[in-house]
Amino acid sequence: MALLVGAVMLSSCTANFCSNLDKANIAYPYEQGVTVYCDKDQIPSEYLDASLSWQPYKDEGNTDLWAYIPVNSDGFYAAKKATYLTNTIIGTAYSDLYNIPSYDYWKGMDQKLLDAAIAQDASENGKVAVDIQKTVTAVELNPFDQPDCLGNESGIIANADSILRNYGYLKFYGSDSNNWTNWDKWTAELKTSLGVAVCPNSDFATLYQNDINTITNAARACISTTGGKYGHYGSSSNWAVQIAATSWGQAWGKGFLEGLIVYPIAWMVDTFSFSLDASLTGWGQIWAIIFVTLIVRFLLMGLTFKSTLDQQKTQALQPQVAKLQAKYPNSNTNKAEAARLSQETMALYKRNKINVASTFIGLVFQFPIFIAVWGALQGSAVLSSGEFLNLRLSDSISSVLFNFSGGWYVNTTGWWTALVLFILMAGFQWVSMMLPQWMTKARTRNQIKVTANPAQDKSAQTMKWVMYGMLIFTIIMGFALPAAMGVYWAIGAIISMIQTLITQYFMARRDKKLKEGRI
Repeated sequence: MALLVGAVMLSSCTANFCSNLDKANIAYPYEQGVTVYCDKDQIPSEYLDASLSWQPYKDEGNTDLWAYIPVNSDGFYAAKKATYLTNTIIGTAYSDLYNIPSYDYWKGMDQKLLDAAIAQDASENGKVAVDIQKTVTAVELNPFDQPDCLGNESGIIANADSILRNYGYLKFYGSDSNNWTNWDKWTAELKTSLGVAVCPNSDFATLYQNDINTITNAARACISTTGGKYGHYGSSSNWAVQIAATSWGQAWGKGFLEGLIVYPIAWMVDTFSFSLDASLTGWGQIWAIIFVTLIVRFLLMGLTFKSTLDQQKTQALQPQVAKLQAKYPNSNTNKAEAARLSQETMALYKRNKINVASTFIGLVFQFPIFIAVWGALQGSAVLSSGEFLNLRLSDSISSVLFNFSGGWYVNTTGWWTALVLFILMAGFQWVSMMLPQWMTKARTRNQIKVTANPAQDKSAQTMKWVMYGMLIFTIIMGFALPAAMGVYWAIGAIISMIQTLITQYFMARRDKKLKEGRI
């Protein structure tokens, strides 16, 4: 639990790049209101009633556009597009005995959004809003080619340029400083026209806004060097939403680490992804992560080579350290022996040009870079698009691994891919940690073994638990992090193994020269 809490805390170490506008775009696919827009012949007969169906722009002369609000036998809103609102927000309000806004309120809110969306469409495209209202059809409004759907039904096609898909965000946006300006304004207007009793009270408004804020604040994939539609949002995870382009200057405004490391890494992910696969189907993103991992790890290798070399030298000197520990068998209880053991051990390290502090110096470089890479891969908009063998790289391995929708034996949700990735990541991490020990044991197998003693046993036990703790931490973090980080860690472990092989090769050559008296 402590490790999981640590993972959550670390995930907030870098700034969230999602602007209020980005968050508003992300919110609408979840909460699309309750009104279904369609042609008259698409309205079920039971809803052909003046109170349940209407013509939104009848006064403007539009006879083609109709609307209705489906309700079930319990009085809840039955539109598929209202699934999240009904099951999550209204369902919670009902169980908590909150007053729920009336049918008239939701109808009025949807109408205000429709008016605002058409006005925005007219403004951006050099049209007159009233002219659009006179002729607009359901097909031009709806996010999908069916009036009421979640978009995951067979044969459904997204209307990428529909008015509500492009401008539905206005319900959750008003200014860069307050995403609830429009919602608050429209609700206040409806309280005046309909009456306070049928509109949200403070309890329901708080519940509603907190729920939407929870969704949007959890979204982090908003770093994009090329503005466009990205992601898998909505209750069916099938909406790509507009994400604004992010500049390097904006990244520096987020913080020093964000400008120095996070944005450049996200820029590389963007550049490689679009260069290798402009349609962002998933394969290009995988190769982008591989290339970025290679670049980052080789830069790290240069910064931490001395630290890594000292670590492996220290491992190679363990037989000699063990002899010193055997020389002072009571060092774990006798302070005088402990002091002499420490002095002779440090002298041994000094003769072999090992800086004990280099390990911590290496961590000083590695930790912020690790956090920055995490922030970049988590925040990259291109990684939230496309799928690799049905696995979305922005999804955490844990969220996919136990999702057996469509049957556990198929890979519909990408759980097989997540499982293989997790096994590879954990396996490579284990080998990369154990490889220095294995190779040191192989090089020193002919050396004289010393009798074990309490001090040596305690030291070995401590080192073993530290290593196991690091491995467990890595695996749990990989389980909780986005799949993109799993790929990064797997590739990084392979690079660490290669680095170990190279280092051990040069150390073996050095040992050979020492034996031959050449150095």
